[in-house]
Amino acid sequence: MTLDTFADLPHTEQLPRRRDWMFKSLRGPARALVNRFWSISIHGREQLPPRGPMILVANHLGVLDGPLLVIAHPQPTFALAKVELFSGPLGTLLQYVGQISIDRRRADLRGVTRAIHLLRTGGVLAVFPEGKRTGGDVAMAERGAAYLAMVTGAPVVPVALLGTRGPGKTTGHVPGYRSPLHIAYGAPMQVPLVPWPRTKLAVAEWTERIRRRLADHIVASEELTGMRLPGPPIPRIPKPARRLLAFRARRQAAASGKNRHAAASGTKGRAVPGDGRRAASRPEHDEPPQPLSSTGEQ
Repeated sequence: MTLDTFADLPHTEQLPRRRDWMFKSLRGPARALVNRFWSISIHGREQLPPRGPMILVANHLGVLDGPLLVIAHPQPTFALAKVELFSGPLGTLLQYVGQISIDRRRADLRGVTRAIHLLRTGGVLAVFPEGKRTGGDVAMAERGAAYLAMVTGAPVVPVALLGTRGPGKTTGHVPGYRSPLHIAYGAPMQVPLVPWPRTKLAVAEWTERIRRRLADHIVASEELTGMRLPGPPIPRIPKPARRLLAFRARRQAAASGKNRHAAASGTKGRAVPGDGRRAASRPEHDEPPQPLSSTGEQ
């Protein structure tokens, strides 16, 4: 066994050919719905490679980013999504349309291998290098996009998403009807194809280069569109905590109402301050005035 045996690790030949029919059948209606609800502007489409493979690296503002990028991109696009989304009806839908789950808590070889297979067969992969929803300025980046580019040789296309979350909102915020949303593509970045073994240092260096390119592109896109990043999201309060806070608020409101009622009841029958002096200045029993005598005395 020679070093050439491992040159293209990890191997993906055993994976089945991807089936795009479900994705393609749903993308048209989804695109019409999205364009109906929001005002979407796409910039830099002419800079895209004519075909895959390619890796779209985008900033991550809110819950709308992934669906918007996958639906609006001109070619069939599949995104790396956190494994927590792949449960219930939503998880079933994501699996049917070919999206790729990734477990961020460990080295998910299955998810990475599927992503590599997608790129090696000419697909388009969307990656959010920050790994979570943030303020969108890409202050940090995970190494996944750089690693995938080094393994497959796929060009990396920076994508700026603007308007998908409002200022002072949580990451679950969805913009209102006909709100402007912007997708801005930048010039592709070619990462050299590096055979196995690939060093962590090399992956880290290309990760930083990709991060800087994306961050610079976002700044340029803000100038182009006139729309600014919304800033850091406000923390989301878990549902049990929200219920507890609402319960405490109701108890406090009820207690406050009881205190006001008791105070109002206690004032009934009590003289108002200042009335005592006026009462003392009046005779205890009012008597009718006596007629004056002829001498002028009563």
